[in-house]
Amino acid sequence: MTFRVVVRSVSRASVSARAAVRCSNWDELPCDAADIHAVVVTHAHLDHCGYLPRLVRHGFRGPILASAATARLAEIVLRDSARLQMEAAEHANHHGWSKHRPAKPLYDDDDVEQTIKFFDPVPVGSEVEIMGGTRLTLHHGGHILGSAWTHLTLEDGHTLAVSGDLGRPGHPLLLPPEPFTGADVLLTESTYGNRRHDHETARREFASVITRTLARGGTVVIPAFAIDRTEVVLHELAALRSDGTLPRHVPVYVDSPMALAALDVYRDTLRAHSPALRPEILARGEAALSPEPFLAARTIQESIDINSTTSPAIIVSSAGMATGGRVLHHLHRTLPDPRNAVVIVGFAAEGTRARNLVDGARVLKMFGEYVPVRAEVADVPHFSAHADADQILNWLRAAPAPHTTYLVHGEETAAETLRDRIDHELGWTAVVPKPGEAVLIR
Repeated sequence: MTFRVVVRSVSRASVSARAAVRCSNWDELPCDAADIHAVVVTHAHLDHCGYLPRLVRHGFRGPILASAATARLAEIVLRDSARLQMEAAEHANHHGWSKHRPAKPLYDDDDVEQTIKFFDPVPVGSEVEIMGGTRLTLHHGGHILGSAWTHLTLEDGHTLAVSGDLGRPGHPLLLPPEPFTGADVLLTESTYGNRRHDHETARREFASVITRTLARGGTVVIPAFAIDRTEVVLHELAALRSDGTLPRHVPVYVDSPMALAALDVYRDTLRAHSPALRPEILARGEAALSPEPFLAARTIQESIDINSTTSPAIIVSSAGMATGGRVLHHLHRTLPDPRNAVVIVGFAAEGTRARNLVDGARVLKMFGEYVPVRAEVADVPHFSAHADADQILNWLRAAPAPHTTYLVHGEETAAETLRDRIDHELGWTAVVPKPGEAVLIR
């Protein structure tokens, strides 16, 4: 039996290679979408579920299998993704900043409406048969709400496990991921395959940049993923509000309709006492996610009103890598002023504006023009919800060795570093596959 491995990392060496990856979203599928029996989604971040409407547009009509929380969050993510793409295309066509004539969205609202009909929630921890002889089990992944690592038993008896995005044991809201129990073939992420998280230092750095920015009368902009990262940031801000580090007169704005919709899902999960949440978070209830005064900007006018304020504030807005969304308008306003600060609170992929800021860019291109970067830029990547290299190895350590372990979902250096550690420390056969490579499960 063969399966196709698609590597999502891009080498630092080539800007054109990154552009080629973006363009590949428009490529013809390597197979007929109608021939795909089912799709398994590990969690609701856009890079894991965002191609589904395109797949449905091409003719996929099978079940989309995921946890109930992932299905609910993915609907929010996909609706927002379609809206942003449609708005961006309209803006580009009106102002002429796209090289495409006319600019078009990858998919639209109608595609998303069709897609959500195919979601088929699967209980975490229970084995289900998804087609003749092929069985699936979702295990708690600890990355974001509803995330899972997956174990598939194929009709010929071979087994395949996929880590998805693996959570870190120190996630402030979620319990650690369930340990890996073994499989013939394993695909595991490698996002932080060459890094180690230092959460206590990160918390101190986060508090410090907020304190000094407010002291000089500035505003703090935090680009944050709408799913989970916003909740983690709000949890940290609530703690800083509680201990007096964040003064009560400084408002916290959340300017992202998608983040606010996701926050409602997290709150519902708190009320339902989900077993995925830490006991101490369940004990605190909704207060764990509410740094009052906390102000929600749901409408465009409410977002515009934030930009008209002149007093110090904290603005949490998506997208987390500043690739789009309302955060761009806040960056456009705040970056030229040295009193302000931008805090990057997670992984910043190459080719994104967040990464450009972390790498010291002095100008940033937005809306077809260059904006000077005079604000302070603080890189606090240890807020990431991804496991670091040590944590991935610890997740693997107790399991029997797979026949082959494939390192995916990471930049080249990170994937290769983690491959070498798995080889040297565990004695496993580990490979960084090439894009589109097909391999034999045995």
